[in-house]
This record gives sequence, structure tokens and C-alpha cells, in this order.
Amino acid sequence: MPRFLLPKRSTPHRVAAIALYRALLSRCVSAPLPDEDRSALHNAIRNKFRKNRRIQSPYQLGLSFRAGYEAVVQFDAAANGSTTSTTLLRSLISTLPRGLTRSPPSRRPPRVRSALSKQLACLPPEKALLNVRPYANVSGPRHVPILASANSIPFLRIKKPQPSSLSRIIQVKLKGRIRRFHNRTVLANYWLPFATHEDRWDELIEELGVVGQDQGRSDIGWAYEVRRAVRAYDMTYERETAGDRKVATRMQEIVDQETVLALREGQTITRGRKHRPISITK
Repeated sequence: MPRFLLPKRSTPHRVAAIALYRALLSRCVSAPLPDEDRSALHNAIRNKFRKNRRIQSPYQLGLSFRAGYEAVVQFDAAANGSTTSTTLLRSLISTLPRGLTRSPPSRRPPRVRSALSKQLACLPPEKALLNVRPYANVSGPRHVPILASANSIPFLRIKKPQPSSLSRIIQVKLKGRIRRFHNRTVLANYWLPFATHEDRWDELIEELGVVGQDQGRSDIGWAYEVRRAVRAYDMTYERETAGDRKVATRMQEIVDQETVLALREGQTITRGRKHRPISITK
């Protein structure tokens, strides 16, 4: 095994360690020992492997493997009727610490992510922000939202910290937009020149009078399909832009209406930092 490679990253080391672990557990079950001693030895094997799973020293690993192989030999000899090996195993069990012979702790169940899933869930349509704002009456001071933009994606910032559901929606939209932009760039700058050359090649073959298997098919060239895919991405972008523009207009209307209601209630609207405001409306 190379020196720069950690043992836990080495496949032969992992295979050897797992094979030794299974061999020790299977031999322990068939050992001619009382049930109590067999259970204590079974727990000791499991705890010892769990304790030594982070060892990276070749010297310590060599000692551990040598001890494990010697234990396998003693288990086989005891199963074949050797009283010396059976006595050795019993004396070994009596010297084991009590903590090593206890049953290892069970694995902790995975964390329940219901709270996080609830935070990331979107509001139902009847509670959506664009459908319930502006509020006619509020119990406390009115929080006028701020129209913000995340890479041309409009949203209303009401309070800090930003809700996890809003962050998730923005990230999903941005990832989709970036993916479509990347695909369009590859089509226009990589595949379209290839398709153009293929069309030119087909024209040259046709001028030479060579008849191939493609004879009789549609006259639509290779570049036509690539350009059609590029136009589809452009139309998707224009449709998303129009939708964002419509949503931004609706959000601006909400901000204006909330501002009017807040001023009627005698509030002062401050934009920017409190100690360095950009604008103050009374």
C-alpha cells in the first residue's frame, strides 16, 4: 500500500479488515463456550473493531491484524476439540474489561427533518404573499416590504433572517436559469458550427452525385434542428422574463399600498440603515 494513501481509503485494507471481522464473529458463534462467555466474547470483538476503526499507523494495524488472525486460529482449534484453546479463550474472557464485554451502543436513528421540511415548504395559494397583501388591519406596527432582486428574480423582503422557503425558491430558479443558459451557449457555440459543416458536407456529396442511405429524406439540415433548440431556449427566457416583470409590477403595487396605509397610521418609513438612512417618509 502506498505511504501517501490512508489505510481507510485503501480497498485491499478494507476488504481484509471486513473479512477478518466476519471470520471472528462466525467463529465465535461456533466456539464450545457457555452462552454467557460466548456473548461476552462476541461483544468484545465488536467493541474492539469499533474502537480501532480510526487507527492509521501501519505498525498498530499490523499488531491488530496479527492478534485477529491468532484469535481465528484459536477459535478453529477450540471448535475441533482442543482443550488448550478452549482454556485459553476462557482465561482471555476473564481478563477482559467489563466495558469491553458489554453490548455496543446501538446506532442513533437519523434526525427527523420534519422541522426543516416545514421551513422549506411553500405557503398554500390562499396564504401566498401576493394574494393576502396588503393587510387592511394589523395588530402591531406595519412592516412595509421592500422590493428586492436576486439576479433579476424579484422578491419582497419583509424581515430578517430571510425565510428558508424563499431562499430555496430563488436557488431553484437561479440553477434552472444557469443550466439553460449553459445549454444554449453550448448549442450556439459548439454544436451549431458542427451542424453547419455537416450541411456543407451533404451539399458537396450531393454535387458529386453520390447517393447514400440518407437519400430521399427530409431536406431539413443539421443546423436547422440546432437553431430550433436555441430558439426554444430563447423563448423560455423571454417567457420567464415577462413573468418576472409581471410579478415585479404586482410586488411594487403591494409596496405602494402598504406605504400609503403605514403613513395613514402615522408611521415613519425608513429605507436603508437606521443610523445612515437613504430616505425617510413621514
